[in-house]
Amino acid sequence: MSNHFITKASMLCMALPFCLLTSLNLGCNQQKGPELATVSGMVTLDAQPLEGATVHFQPKSGRPSYGITNEQGEYTMGYSLERSGVTLGPHVVIIRTLIEDDNGSVTRKELLPNKYHNQTTLSAVVEDKANVIDFDLQSK
Repeated sequence: MSNHFITKASMLCMALPFCLLTSLNLGCNQQKGPELATVSGMVTLDAQPLEGATVHFQPKSGRPSYGITNEQGEYTMGYSLERSGVTLGPHVVIIRTLIEDDNGSVTRKELLPNKYHNQTTLSAVVEDKANVIDFDLQSK
């Protein structure tokens, strides 16, 4: 009977550190950094979906978030490789269609007027919710 007790006690002594390490490890794996909210939407140019555009949300301070539009002009913002979303608050928004290769050669010219990128007039406020922010751009 005492051997049975020792076995249970030994198992408990071995399991306790494992449980403690596991709980500490779970705490370490939690995402660190600013609070983010999901942001998605659609980008159109002259009422047509704009494919392959880079969408850039730049907060007043801190790291920007990026997204790329698909064939339907839809985008979802990413903050880093591990985290999706955008920091809360106001952002300047830059949208570009220019594509360069690794050598800096242009493989697709910019389709958008400067008011959407170099001299952007676009902005958005990201709230603590699922944000859907569409951009209806005009070529003129």
